[in-house]
Amino acid sequence: MENKLPLTCYTFLFVFCISILSANNANAQERGIYELVNSTSNIARSSKKATTSTDRNEFYNLAQKLHTTLYFDNNKLKNKYGNGAPVKITLENMTSFSVLNKKDANYNDVELITITLKQANNLNTPLDLSQTEYPKLRYIYIKCLFECNARQIEQFVKAPNNEVRIFYTSIRPS
Repeated sequence: MENKLPLTCYTFLFVFCISILSANNANAQERGIYELVNSTSNIARSSKKATTSTDRNEFYNLAQKLHTTLYFDNNKLKNKYGNGAPVKITLENMTSFSVLNKKDANYNDVELITITLKQANNLNTPLDLSQTEYPKLRYIYIKCLFECNARQIEQFVKAPNNEVRIFYTSIRPS
């Protein structure tokens, strides 16, 4: 009888630890990703932390899983992952912005544009996508390798229409 009590306690402790760690892993991917959300007046945007919801599942699917992607660095195609028409465009630095203004029928299926900003002064060069033609574009994801906030991001990027959702994150590279 004395052996069953410690075994039961260890089993309970083990199950408890596994459940805590599993819940933490499920939410870990969403921490630190924010969305610029239209206010009720449609004049200003405010920051809202990303939470688990069905309306963001498609964004997370595109941003975090493998899809046909074009990678641009210094205004040149650095790499292409996958076959077929690209669904994602990733800009490794701000010198590649001019790629987005090129009219190319191969970009008609692009749904996500990811932009990596390496320095805070990169925010001084605004990105205007209002004149570009990406018929299926739904998301813009900005990765700042420094501290940034919603106000800086909303001044930095001008989306083609209100249907395009803008997400951003601050990442501190190690």
